[in-house]
Amino acid sequence: MKRYHPVVIVVWIGLSLCLMALSYKLGLGKLRNPGAGLMPFAIGGLFFLTSAWLLIVELLKGSVKEKTLKEQKKIDSKKVCLVTASLVLYGLLLEKIGFPVSTFLLLFFLFRFMAMRWTSALASSALTVAVTHISFTYLGVRLPSGVFRAMGF
Repeated sequence: MKRYHPVVIVVWIGLSLCLMALSYKLGLGKLRNPGAGLMPFAIGGLFFLTSAWLLIVELLKGSVKEKTLKEQKKIDSKKVCLVTASLVLYGLLLEKIGFPVSTFLLLFFLFRFMAMRWTSALASSALTVAVTHISFTYLGVRLPSGVFRAMGF
């Protein structure tokens, strides 16, 4: 079984508690009439429960054995920077060019970045955008239409 460092788990517990506190301020509402904070609160609760469970398991197993630097996986900072930059760019372009186009471009880049074939990346991106757009529209969520606003979407 994979081992986790307890300090990292405690950080996740703290982040989940912050998420729950901030989403509580948004208002939870009722189950039949949910508020804006209900879903983030539930996700924070799941993060908290998962992290707490991992922390308990790690503490029951005893101290974590330190690995040598050779055994640790190296983080490819170039990949981390590219993914971070693509997410920031997505956030900046979402309102301007809309959900369908910006999400498709982001997903295509990330899928292709993961070494997917062009055809698989195109199909996966298009299918994901279509399913999420249809699902959110069905639920009554308004997504940024961007360039499609002129077309009436």
